[in-house]
Amino acid sequence: MASLYPYLILIGASIILATVWLLNQARRRARIINELVSLNEKLGFDLPNLLRHCWQPLEKSGFKGISWQLDWFGSTLSKTEGSEGDVFILRKLEVDDITLTVKLYDGKRRFEQRYFSTVLSESFFLLLYTDMWVKLGTVQGAFAQTAKLSVFLQHDMKNIVQLISLVAEQLENTPAGKEEKLLNSLRVVMPTLHERSERFLSTLSHNAPTENMEPMNINEALKTTADIHNLKINIQGNGQVLINQQSLNSICDNLFGNYIDQNRRYPEIDLNIEISIIDTGLDLEISIKDQNGKPCLWPERLFEPFWSEKGDGLGIGLYHARQLVQGAGGTLQAITPENDPLVFVIKFPKPV
Repeated sequence: MASLYPYLILIGASIILATVWLLNQARRRARIINELVSLNEKLGFDLPNLLRHCWQPLEKSGFKGISWQLDWFGSTLSKTEGSEGDVFILRKLEVDDITLTVKLYDGKRRFEQRYFSTVLSESFFLLLYTDMWVKLGTVQGAFAQTAKLSVFLQHDMKNIVQLISLVAEQLENTPAGKEEKLLNSLRVVMPTLHERSERFLSTLSHNAPTENMEPMNINEALKTTADIHNLKINIQGNGQVLINQQSLNSICDNLFGNYIDQNRRYPEIDLNIEISIIDTGLDLEISIKDQNGKPCLWPERLFEPFWSEKGDGLGIGLYHARQLVQGAGGTLQAITPENDPLVFVIKFPKPV
């Protein structure tokens, strides 16, 4: 019996050491989860920012790499950090206008290591899923509080006020001898201002944007809107789309408004807007780009409702434009190269 004591002591010591090791591993994973939770809280439960900053704590836990692709209200962005491999944990999360696909690359771990990796990854995925619902709840709550129709009416009224301000500025600053040029400008602006006012009243009457759809010349709509806002544009191509005229005007207003806002922030840079209209056979593709524009710093925010770089902005212009394009059966996306100006790409189905 005495000869068994060394073996029993050895077995007991092994059990104690294994238990201590497991407890240390559990505490370590718990600290990393707490670090991720604290980071998420610090970033304001903002999913894109969390994805950008999550790799450092995940790397501490022993993961080899992470890759993710996020569709954030119509804007797509992706990133890979660390190294990729054949062993990974994959999760796809979808909530309304947000879709996220994540791969966590894990080494060839076994037994308890695999268990701890699974626990940590599931906690991380739950954190991401929570942020998606937080954002969706915020957006839905904002719409519920302000009323979606009221918000869009505010934006339409803002466009009308901008046109009135433009007219007032032209009237105040017209030099002697340039009255004829002013009259020609007013002949363009005033009918459009009247049309915008009619659209505002029509929206109050709850007319749907899909009513009164008819073939519209996209070239003429873009030129008219550019003239109203005193924008110089160069258009290559032509074509027709089936859409409500009010919706088409609003789409053009909101897209050009993005460039006008940019020009106000950087007045030293002249706008040079190039527009390409291509008939692909299946649809009409319109690409809009300011050749002198700066790279987009917030690509995922472009179509996010209630987010604006400007302190006084409503943050729904591009979101509204995308909704109207989708209502006409088309798509609106933004291509945002890292070192080049963004490109808006609209695709409309061709009228039958």
